[in-house]
Amino acid sequence: MKFLQLAQRQNTIVSVAVISLALLSLYLIGIRGMMKAAPFGDDFLVFYRAGNLFMNGQDPWLTLMTTNQPFSYPPHSLSIIAIYNLFSENTALALHAGVCILSIFVICYCANVWFLKIESLRSMTIAQVLALGLIIGNPYMATSLYQGQMTLPVTAALCLSWLLINTNRRVLAGVLLVVATLKPQLAILYILWLLLALEWRVLLIGGTLSLLAIVPAMSTLGFLTPATSWLTSLAAYAAIPINMPGSAYVVGLDSLFVAHGYEPNSVVLSATSLLLTAGLFLLRKHISEFLVLQILIVLSFTFFFVHDYDYVATVLVWASALMLALNSNSLSRLSIWFAMSVIFFMPQRLIRDIDIPLIIHSRTLLLLAMLTLLVMWSAPVRRSMAAGLKPSTT
Repeated sequence: MKFLQLAQRQNTIVSVAVISLALLSLYLIGIRGMMKAAPFGDDFLVFYRAGNLFMNGQDPWLTLMTTNQPFSYPPHSLSIIAIYNLFSENTALALHAGVCILSIFVICYCANVWFLKIESLRSMTIAQVLALGLIIGNPYMATSLYQGQMTLPVTAALCLSWLLINTNRRVLAGVLLVVATLKPQLAILYILWLLLALEWRVLLIGGTLSLLAIVPAMSTLGFLTPATSWLTSLAAYAAIPINMPGSAYVVGLDSLFVAHGYEPNSVVLSATSLLLTAGLFLLRKHISEFLVLQILIVLSFTFFFVHDYDYVATVLVWASALMLALNSNSLSRLSIWFAMSVIFFMPQRLIRDIDIPLIIHSRTLLLLAMLTLLVMWSAPVRRSMAAGLKPSTT
């Protein structure tokens, strides 16, 4: 009995230490800005300026298009971000930081439902606590929080919307779809999946609310102006060097190929993503709901335009793979995971300073490889249902 109590106490100490370090990392880098050159909330201030312009009757897409920080979010985003403009800049920034922190909690909650399965903070296994620590304390999480990006709310909305669909709460899932589509490149395959699954209620609610959110911009700027200005701003946004394929800031196969001197056909890449999504839908009864969403997210990072700081949306792939590797007691699995994660989670400034395309753009291939390993390692778990994952019902 004393031995068990001692072991439990040691396990609790380790758990507290790991989570404390993860939270400390999130605070020091994500809030205090350790090793960061830009000011806190630098990207959020773009949203705030866009909201100010909109509130004053101006077109934020065209006005900011020629600046070094353009605004290229979809039309329905204006009504959402304009809420921040009801407050002072500092208060709005603090509120957005709170939204991002809440998003981290939501992501952790979804992870716990899908694979962590933590019943008590005192009884966490080493695998559970390390996976949870990775979710909270990874560099992408801290960077997204510090920059004031929209990636965390979008990722949380995607995860929670998917979770709610699979628990038959489709109304709220549709509401969350409005937030998930703030970054269309991360949600496009999710929407395609909803179409294939005939999830009309979710799509109708999300689509209706998104259209209603555009009405204020239409009333202020003109009926078609929000759409035409947004599309115009996208073209200008894509012409900025750091946003071009091949840039160290842009991920995916397109960027990887361009960095190595090959110009791929973007239509072929997009068509491939759609075909793979359709193939995944046909196999849905054999794949867990968690894996389906992760595959859709990884396909988005592989075939569409996404920035490297958006990699925070893929952290559950790495956390679940780490947990499976640890639970397997396989040194080879753990070694493979560690070797791949060292490069993938290398601080972005450092990996850009190296300036070797093979290393910079290897993260696209590493993510695909880790997803493949996750599917392979999950197969025995799915057969035994040891992780409690249910096949997708969509």
